[in-house]
Amino acid sequence: MNRYTIIFFVFFTIAFACNGQYLDSLEKELKTATNEEKVDILNKLFVVHHQLNPKPALEYASQALDLASSIDYKKGKAAALNNLGVIYKNQGVYNRALEYYKTSLKLSEEINDKRAIASTTNNLGAIYSLKGDHEMALTYFTTSIELFTELDDQKQIIGALNNLGNAYNDDGKKIKALQYFNESIELAEQLGITSRTPEPLNNIGNIYFYNKDFEKALEYYERSYEAETKSDNILGQAQALSNIAATYYETQQLPKAKTYYQQAEQLADSISAYMVLVVTYDGLSKIYAQQEKYKEAYEARLNYDQTQEIIYTQEKGKNSSQLEIATELQQKEKELEVLKKQNRIKQLQIEKSRIVIILSIMGVIMILGAIFILIKAKKVKFKF
Repeated sequence: MNRYTIIFFVFFTIAFACNGQYLDSLEKELKTATNEEKVDILNKLFVVHHQLNPKPALEYASQALDLASSIDYKKGKAAALNNLGVIYKNQGVYNRALEYYKTSLKLSEEINDKRAIASTTNNLGAIYSLKGDHEMALTYFTTSIELFTELDDQKQIIGALNNLGNAYNDDGKKIKALQYFNESIELAEQLGITSRTPEPLNNIGNIYFYNKDFEKALEYYERSYEAETKSDNILGQAQALSNIAATYYETQQLPKAKTYYQQAEQLADSISAYMVLVVTYDGLSKIYAQQEKYKEAYEARLNYDQTQEIIYTQEKGKNSSQLEIATELQQKEKELEVLKKQNRIKQLQIEKSRIVIILSIMGVIMILGAIFILIKAKKVKFKF
């Protein structure tokens, strides 16, 4: 999920303008679909909604799980469980996400759905990475890459390699991290998928930046900016420019740092990317202060404080929304528990009915047997 949730509305509008037709098509198909088809469509509807509007996404995933469970459609059930895991992950409830992913993985393994196994394994790696369990994260990411390689899914391998690089970086193994980031970049370039290169390029830049190798950091940040420009990603461009500015600031090339911060500010302001704006205002205030331009430094600091206030207000709204979704998730958990109990009661009733039927049949057989013996005995007596 995009970390910059403060520009949620911008992406929501753009994405739904692009996906509106697809969404309408899915909703139309849903009305006439058979049971298994309905499950698949509900899971597709989740994919369309989950990053932009989690409430309907939760509903679609829950409906898919209920229907798939009732008709014993394991593939659809595994997908729905995986989707619920995504929702929990996005809400920061990692242990619950882990449970859903593991249950989903078990089902996918039962039906030998390799693509689903690879995706869910990758998701499990992400959860362990977020929980700080680097060893488990590395295990799952490595397995995921192996599975995607078997499937020859090059596009997914790009992301999995980047994830593996992040896991090694978090574990303090920078050289291994660089190896996988570079592999991710090389594969993306071979396939001509430039939209997949900015993240690993930026990650490599960060490694060099924190190791104070600013020349190499600058090289990769500039490459990241070029890739973001080719992909027309304004947010990515703003982030890359801000990183370039920070690198020039660290090397005390203040005029260049100021120019890049100003460019980043202009782009970030055009899409209300407040998290990037905070970084640029902070950088500009420090530069102006060093240049003894105290009025400009004060104005930049005011902008910084105002933007921080906007972020705080929006974070409060986000937390309220998350609380609402979390409440709905808890309610759904209760409903699922009730359904499980009802199913167990039904199973017990069925078992009880079976026992009663069996005992009744056995009773009838015993009675018939007794009658047969009595008749036989009478016949024997009559002969005497």
